[in-house]
Order: sequence, then C-alpha cells, then structure tokens
Amino acid sequence: MLRSFSLLVVASLLVGCAPKASDGEASGANAATTAPATTAPRTASASPASSEPSAGAVAPRAKNFEARGIYITATSMVLPRYVPMLKALKAAGGNTIVFDGKDEGGIVSWQSQVPLAKAIGASKEGPIRDLKAKVAEAHKLGIHVAGRVVCFHDPILAKKRPDLAAKRAGGGVWKELGRQSWLDPSLTAAQDYNIDIAREMVAAGVDEVQFDYIRFPAMGDTQNARYGFDESKVKKHEIITAFLKRAREALKPSGALVSVDVYGIMAWAQPIDVRITGQLLEDMALHTDVMCPMLYPSHFSRGFAGVSNPADQPYLFMHKGLTLMNKKVAGTGVVVRPWMQAMPYKVTSFTPRYISEQMRAGRDTKAVGYMMWNAQNKYETAFSGMASFHGMR
Repeated sequence: MLRSFSLLVVASLLVGCAPKASDGEASGANAATTAPATTAPRTASASPASSEPSAGAVAPRAKNFEARGIYITATSMVLPRYVPMLKALKAAGGNTIVFDGKDEGGIVSWQSQVPLAKAIGASKEGPIRDLKAKVAEAHKLGIHVAGRVVCFHDPILAKKRPDLAAKRAGGGVWKELGRQSWLDPSLTAAQDYNIDIAREMVAAGVDEVQFDYIRFPAMGDTQNARYGFDESKVKKHEIITAFLKRAREALKPSGALVSVDVYGIMAWAQPIDVRITGQLLEDMALHTDVMCPMLYPSHFSRGFAGVSNPADQPYLFMHKGLTLMNKKVAGTGVVVRPWMQAMPYKVTSFTPRYISEQMRAGRDTKAVGYMMWNAQNKYETAFSGMASFHGMR
C-alpha cells in the first residue's frame, strides 16, 4: 500500500510541464457552496464564441473511433511549427491532437469570456488569440481536436479566490508541498468554472473535452487538507464521480466526447490510493466516453514488479497496465485509450521501436487508439515509430 502511494507521488511530479501561471487580476464575488455538487448543471456563462461548427469541421466521432494522437502545448499552436506538426502527424498515420485548454498552472489558453476567468485574469498569459481559427486549421486536415482542462490543480483561481481552495487543518489555505494551492473539488463554484471553460472550448469547435487532474491532491501532507464536506459521511470518490457526471451532462447537448486522464498506477490501485485521489475508476467509467490511463513506463519506480528499470520495458508495463485497467472497467461501456511515453526520460535506448512496442501492447490488449506525450512536443522519434507500426513507410 505504501509503495502504491509513492508511485502516485512520482506520477504527479512528472506528468505535465506547463509554465507557471502569473498573478491574475481582481477576483469576482461568486459564492461557493460547501455541499457535494450533485445538482443539475447551471446555464453556461455568457460567451461570444460561436456555437456553429468551425470551418471544415470533421464529422462527430463515435467514442470508439481509433484516435492516434499527440499532446501539444498552447504555445505550439501559435508557432509556425503548428501546421507542419499536424501534417507530420497525418503522415505518420495520426488523426488527433490534445491541446492545453486550461493547464496545470491555471492558465486558460485563449481570451476566455467566462466571467470568473476574466475576473481572475486566467487568460492573461494565454497565447491563443483565435481558438476557433486554430481548431479549424486542424479540422481542415481531418484531425480530431481534444482540449485538455486541468480541473482542480489551479493555483490562479485558488490564489484569487481562497474561498474555493482546499483548507489547512487549523486554518488557512492548504498548499501542496508548501507551494501551490488546490481547489476544493466539492465546491459547486469550482466545478462550474471548469465546466464553463469546457463549454467555451466546445463552442469554438473542439471535438472532445479531456479532463485532467480530476482528483484530490496526492502529494504532501494530504492528511491535513480539509474540504467542504464531511469525510466521515461522504467519500472523495463520490465527489469526483458526481462532478464528472455533471460535466458530462452539461456537455452532452454539444455532441462533444468527454475523456478523463487517470493515473496509470490506478490500474493497480489499493484502497489507500482511492481514498487519497478520489479516483474510483469503475464509477468514473460510467460517466465518461474515454478513459486515458497515463501508463508511461518511466513513471514506475525502480524494482516495481521485480523490474530493475521499468522505463526500459515499454511493452511489459503498457500491456500489464491495460490488462488490469480493462478488468476494472469491464461492462461499463467506456473506451480505454492510453497515454504512451514519447520522451526519453529514464530510457536507456529511446528509438522508434520503443514507441511501436507500446503500440503493440495496446493492440494486443484491444485498446482503442493511443495518445503520445512529450511535454516539449518533440515527436520525431514518435512519428517514426507510429509510421512504422501503421505501415506508412
């Protein structure tokens, strides 16, 4: 059980490398509730974004379409390399991108018109001036566009609205490892903010909303964090599942897919992991279209499962993780689409074969597609491995 928790800590340290958010502007005055948010979704915040599909929009996808994709930063979307990267993805057999809509720094990537986002200056450092146009560029190439929304790791909102932050036992705002604050996932206002950001993305033509950090914090003195519900009566996983249910219902009229990122180690989860994170996969699977376990081999500790360096065993850990994940969500109808490692971290020999071995594990366990993660968006090796696996060269 302790080993499982230590792996959660490692995963949360390594997944995602977004820039730090700066201070925003004056906060708004919306009041938060403290009861678990199980009420019906409220009306979306006013936004000038058009609800019409973007030019050249791809047809709505069924949840079981075989996504073959990469993660890209919002900065990459505004650089000259954006379209060439999309074309290289297509040439390698890919068809999907996941971009940062709201990152782990709390930065909203475009000039959001969501009232709370404007009030706290969440878009102040957002590089995208015309999200609809950027989505349309991908659609013209037939690429499915997913927008990543980091939910409760949001230091901008937590700083500007401490009433929405997790509290410290004895008073004050709780901080993860003494640094950044988290939102309290049980508060309706915190939940609504993420739903409104997702709605605005979809109005700009995004095909899929991918919720990340859809959990409680897992690092630091989590035993001293306090939230707006009685933990002796309500479980954390009930809070997270209720939020996901609300979000999916709110997005359902748009036809957009809803996916969630979850720790890869949750496939091996012990009760302590569920208690800390609130990620009960069996329940979450009932309220999402696609579940995306982050099964990067480098994120398993040395010696795990008797393997000296798990990072050098791409097939083994991808295959085992997906096998366990499939068992956990069997019968729920959710599609499993793993995140795969596309960076050389801890890897002795990072070659195209490293990529194709992970893909082979996905195929052998009947995963439906995959997404490649490289925080620096350097995908030359990944594209080569993808192209080889899909017979593109």
